[in-house]
Amino acid sequence: MTHGVKMPVQQVSVFLDNKPGSLSQVMQQLEKLEIKIYALSIADAGEYGLIRMVTADPTRAAAALEDAEFNLAKSKKNTEVTAILITKENPISKITKILGENDVNIEYAYSSAVHYDGKFALILRPREVEKAEKSLTDNNVTTLTLEEIKQHFQ
Repeated sequence: MTHGVKMPVQQVSVFLDNKPGSLSQVMQQLEKLEIKIYALSIADAGEYGLIRMVTADPTRAAAALEDAEFNLAKSKKNTEVTAILITKENPISKITKILGENDVNIEYAYSSAVHYDGKFALILRPREVEKAEKSLTDNNVTTLTLEEIKQHFQ
């Protein structure tokens, strides 16, 4: 961690056949190991689906899915994402404005099941994670670590 910027959150990404039951197989693998899922995104890519997840233990989740012969995205490396606390004072419009003004591109985003003091976390994949997190924290926007997500998961 540098300049007061928190460590980014690791995301697990998996390619699945776009057919009934594929997602269930992934969920069953994680449930068997009691790995909680805090955020989930499903994107359609024709014959395949791309599942992105923030889990309680991304290293263990990726290893378990790889061992079960699931096709992990990004050469089996977990991608860093930023978890941002969305509040009345820091709505999504402010977050996107700060990032835009700091020339940070958002590649994709999804919301989470994480509720923190009645607010929710937005998961973003900025092209430059450290720059994005510094821009946000410099503007008093709360970013969350995986430990903070775990602590406040309801």
